[in-house]
Amino acid sequence: MGSAEPTVKVTLKGAPAGMPETVLVRFAELSHDRLKIPYRAGYEHFVPETTTRGVPEDGAVFVWCDRTKFAE
Repeated sequence: MGSAEPTVKVTLKGAPAGMPETVLVRFAELSHDRLKIPYRAGYEHFVPETTTRGVPEDGAVFVWCDRTKFAE
């Protein structure tokens, strides 16, 4: 039996209507201090609310910054 991949619960600010306010993400999904979440026909991008470096902890807040579409 392997252990489950570590996760962190984060709060999303400024997300498009319909997205949840909090999400559970794997540490592997956090890269370069940016969170990329698939939603509808693209990805919503979020950056940490604070500029503190390091691994976000439960309750960390990420602010929406960009949207990209899935490649065709």
